[in-house]
Amino acid sequence: MWKPIRLFSFLVVLAFAFSQQITREFDINVELTGKIHEEKPRLSPPSTLSQPRARELNLSSSVLEPPKTMEFVQVKPIEKEGGVSCGEPKDALSYRLGVDYYLKGRYELAEQELQKVATTPNSPFKPMAEYVLGIIAHSKGEREKAKNLFRESCRFSHMYQKASCEVYYALHFMLRGSVPENQDGLWKAVKDIKEGREGIPACEGVVFSRYCAYVRDFSQGKENPDYRDSTLLRSGILFYLKGDLQRAKQVFTQYSQPGRTYRDVALYYLSLIDYKEGRGEQALRNASILETINPSLASELYAYISERDVYLSRLAYTLTKDRRFLERAGILSYNSGDYALALRNFLEAGNLRYAVYSAIKMGNYKKVVELLRDKREKDKEDYLWLLESLYWSGEDMSKALSETARLYPDLHREYNGWDRFRKGDWLGALGFFEDPYHKALALYNLKRYKEVISLLQGRNDLSSNLLKARSALMMGEPSLARGFLTERSAEELYLLGLSYFLEGNYARAATFFERVPSDSPLKAKAILRSGDSYYNAGDINRAKEKYYEVLRRFPDRDEAKQATATLLDFGGKALSEEELEKLLKDYIAKEPNPLPDALYQYADLQIKKGNKGEAERTLLRLMDTPLKFKAILKLAQIEEDKSKKMVMLYKVYKEAELEEDRRKARDELVQIYTSLGDTKSVAGLLAEGSNQDKVKAISLFMSSGDKRSALSLANQLINSGYRDQEFERQLIDLYRQTGDPLLLDYLSKSPDRSLRGQAIYLQGLELLRKGDRKKALERMVEISLNYRGEPYYNAAVIEGAKILLQLGARRDASCMLDRFDYNIANQEEIKAQGKLRQGLQKCEVR
Repeated sequence: MWKPIRLFSFLVVLAFAFSQQITREFDINVELTGKIHEEKPRLSPPSTLSQPRARELNLSSSVLEPPKTMEFVQVKPIEKEGGVSCGEPKDALSYRLGVDYYLKGRYELAEQELQKVATTPNSPFKPMAEYVLGIIAHSKGEREKAKNLFRESCRFSHMYQKASCEVYYALHFMLRGSVPENQDGLWKAVKDIKEGREGIPACEGVVFSRYCAYVRDFSQGKENPDYRDSTLLRSGILFYLKGDLQRAKQVFTQYSQPGRTYRDVALYYLSLIDYKEGRGEQALRNASILETINPSLASELYAYISERDVYLSRLAYTLTKDRRFLERAGILSYNSGDYALALRNFLEAGNLRYAVYSAIKMGNYKKVVELLRDKREKDKEDYLWLLESLYWSGEDMSKALSETARLYPDLHREYNGWDRFRKGDWLGALGFFEDPYHKALALYNLKRYKEVISLLQGRNDLSSNLLKARSALMMGEPSLARGFLTERSAEELYLLGLSYFLEGNYARAATFFERVPSDSPLKAKAILRSGDSYYNAGDINRAKEKYYEVLRRFPDRDEAKQATATLLDFGGKALSEEELEKLLKDYIAKEPNPLPDALYQYADLQIKKGNKGEAERTLLRLMDTPLKFKAILKLAQIEEDKSKKMVMLYKVYKEAELEEDRRKARDELVQIYTSLGDTKSVAGLLAEGSNQDKVKAISLFMSSGDKRSALSLANQLINSGYRDQEFERQLIDLYRQTGDPLLLDYLSKSPDRSLRGQAIYLQGLELLRKGDRKKALERMVEISLNYRGEPYYNAAVIEGAKILLQLGARRDASCMLDRFDYNIANQEEIKAQGKLRQGLQKCEVR
């Protein structure tokens, strides 16, 4: 026997996704109404951002040296043929005489004769004369002239051609730092090495035999006594490339000291080794030293070390002030999903486009509007994100739409359509939309359901099929609706159940409602509808089970109110607060063991109405239920006696299982103790809260003189790796109270430049007190190199100079005092450094 469901008196309200509502009366007349307030598809920025890839450099080419000495082929004398020279060609005579003069050391006469040959067109002696002239020019120090002569001599075949070519390659290497294209067994290998390729020379028959031996040793990483520094550095590079970092480090360490040749190469590889061994900060410190020697190489190093780590990218920016590293930190944060950190980095780097991407990924559309609204020069993408953000933040779009009407009409049409759709101007939106599905949405809301189905004919995507099915249901044709549906999605299962419900096939309807997945937003509605189906099918017990399931699984949803209304008053309807109170009151009065959720809701309503006594009596009935601690919180809320209120809150704080309940109790207790001025109790409660609360607790412990508790809590946060600027500032104060040097160790790794430097300075003072002047000096020197402008900068310079004077290093003390910054100095500091300068000579860098 059919019965109307008790949730509705003469009609059934069936709500499905996108806020649409279908109403069916159970008499002859059937009317279905509905609206779909579907939003526009959200645009999303790129899922990841690309960045230039840094690479390790093979600096072998930087340590390959040109020849230290020239190696020439001996010029041979020319024998005079016959006894009479009058028949001898002039060029042959001049070449013979020039060679004779050269061999006798009479270079001026040799040049005169050989120059005659060199200017004689097509003379077979010309290349040989150029070779000898090149040797003479080189002996006079005219290396550029000599290079050109050897180059010309190298072009032709003659007895000195190979020698000319090799000397030309050698001089080109010396003068230009590169080797010309060639096929010589030695010099091709040299060219390969200089251009970053591996090269092994063939030394047989070469003119530069000693140099070839060096290049061969260089390529193999063997020490060569004539080129010791070069070959040792090359051996270190080969150790590094093979992964033998310890042996590489031994080589590079000895060359990393001030004044050593190839110090820049050594510092570069030491930094790479530190980075690979997990000492990123030390690697960047080496890079900062390298920057003073070889800025371009340091730039490559900064880029490589900071490539994969946000903190190291920020640190690289701190050291260089190069905003590219801020941008890199932003990209790394963005690609890892930390869009808030990415936004901060991009804004600091001045990259507005990427900042917009980050804000949109966060869903912070108001921030995007703030960034783009007043930007003077906006391109199409700027307008796209501005309109998108105005839409999703619900702000007025008229000004931006007006600006795009002429510049970007496609954007103007699309967003004008969505703006009107959002405002309920379905007909206006229809005139702007171009996408058939979006047009169909407007038609649906205009109740032109047949046109919806016609417009979307042939489109079988899920969204189109769902809209056609809803339109069919609105037309009162459940069978037609099923023709557009499959059983693959939650919405389709729900609509299939609805179609059978409207036909009165309640058993079939319940089957589809129960198949809606548990993780679907429609699950609560589907359970409720399955209860309706069982009720109309006459299965009251199964119906009640379903309504109870709604209350148990979704106590805070509107469906729970509907289920309660159905259970309590089968003639109910959508409930107001007053109606719900009456139903709950009657239910509680009739039911021996009312549902805890019903009791809790009823008590909450009484509190809102100011009925304290009724609320207390109802809440006390929950002491043996899962809602016990929520009930105690409510009792504490209405308790006027602070001491009783605190007892209740402490019970929840110490015994409740749900973190949410404990947190609420703790927050209330903190407020009470704060109002009473009980700093110690507030600190104790905060110490058990979040990291930010712990930081507040440390401050309170220090202010109340409880240094031990403050230090213990600080160590907890340090051991957890917590970083926060306010926390680190408090660690400075805590160190001053406790003198614990471990606090300085942690602070010396702070991402905040000023705090990090302050910790290093305090470490220096600590070491000085312990008598370790050498290490104290290192700290003061580091401050003087990397922390100019900080409040403690001049103090560190003065302390460093004092230590140097104590060590007898008066010239170094004078140089240290030259770093004194008068722009930030106070009178006491100026006086102190002036006193130290007395009797010191001017700093002279050797």
